[in-house]
Amino acid sequence: MKKRDLWTGVVMVLFAALCLLVALVYETPMSSVLCGFTGGVGVPGAIQIGRYIKWSKPENAVEYQERLEQQRIDLRDERKEMLRNKAGRYAYLFSLLANAVILFILALLDTLGVIPESRWLILSLAVWLLAQYFAGILIYRLLCRKY
Repeated sequence: MKKRDLWTGVVMVLFAALCLLVALVYETPMSSVLCGFTGGVGVPGAIQIGRYIKWSKPENAVEYQERLEQQRIDLRDERKEMLRNKAGRYAYLFSLLANAVILFILALLDTLGVIPESRWLILSLAVWLLAQYFAGILIYRLLCRKY
């Protein structure tokens, strides 16, 4: 593995430790967010350091090279590339549908008076839904021109 991977993991763990230290020393409204950063950045950093240590051992060098070769093959495999594209499309459609359903439910609850003062939430979700839709169309057209 590359030394850059090790240093990235070390920086992530140090950042997580700094966030935890600040969250414990200073009592602010951001303490819970800093604790979230501690787990969200520290755990992947520790995993990255562990992977570096595991794959840097001489007895694992052959297996590591085989894994790299398999990754290169998988990235160039046309069938897997098509499946990744389909998965991305389905995730995009699911996201659009979920946003539309959530928007409908929020608008209904606002109309019934269950959730008072939710106009800005509904408006921002509607803008996000439109932004996703038009971004999909724009990206598709740009890709059509490119290829």
